[in-house]
Amino acid sequence: MLVIIGSAALSVLLTGCLTVSQYKFSFDFQTGEVRREYYDIASKPAPDEKDYSIEKDWAALKQLAEEKKAEFDPDVVEDISRELFAEGSVLSGRKLHKIKCPKCFPSKAAILSYLHEKDWRFELVHDEVMLILPAGKKVVSTNGQSVATAGNSVIVWPRESSKFEYVVSEPFSGGTSLLPYYLKQRAGPK
Repeated sequence: MLVIIGSAALSVLLTGCLTVSQYKFSFDFQTGEVRREYYDIASKPAPDEKDYSIEKDWAALKQLAEEKKAEFDPDVVEDISRELFAEGSVLSGRKLHKIKCPKCFPSKAAILSYLHEKDWRFELVHDEVMLILPAGKKVVSTNGQSVATAGNSVIVWPRESSKFEYVVSEPFSGGTSLLPYYLKQRAGPK
């Protein structure tokens, strides 16, 4: 089992760029369980990169996978598991966390903001949680209500919501799948 660490779009690395085509997030306020899934992890050259290598990106992903560094403050969020896995014909990743005290946050929007990068905007408006997605991301599915315009995608969850789920497409996806490298490593030395 490999560990996966990174942001929703994974990380831009010195050796290239790791991308995902979709990002799935769910949070259960009652249990504190957080689930993040990254679908179709791939490698492609970073802009203006002259020394690009898929093998270097795979090695960098494995290095990230082996790090045991906590992503969040361990007094607030417990890391449960992180793994890479084959899903159909693509490489995917999953991270599970547990918020130790969901009711210690001032609002559900505050918890969701804590779990996301700064460009993911969560607001509490009339006791409803709103997510204003970063530019370029589109809602694929959600258990909230989705509104899309030419320039924005917004999800709204009613006040009584205790489960927050969504899947978004990533604008900078594509590249060469890292699944063959994962399968080769999983098969072991020959």
